[in-house]
Amino acid sequence: MTDEQNASDQRIPAPGGCRWCGIEAREHAQRWKPPVGWHKWEPPTLEQRKERMLARRKRKTGEARVVLRAFSLRPAF
Repeated sequence: MTDEQNASDQRIPAPGGCRWCGIEAREHAQRWKPPVGWHKWEPPTLEQRKERMLARRKRKTGEARVVLRAFSLRPAF
């Protein structure tokens, strides 16, 4: 599997996901994540929220560009 395929399979955490593991509060309960270990859901920092939102936006615009390129190659008639 190429690096590009691995990157597309990686899940971007929700902006409001746990500070340590990225899982949403409703699904969280207790989780294990090194180096934190067992932890309860904690709100992400403002910086984490921003990074997650920008990563989601970047992924969406990247997919939109691929679709637009495919349509631009077709003849107009």
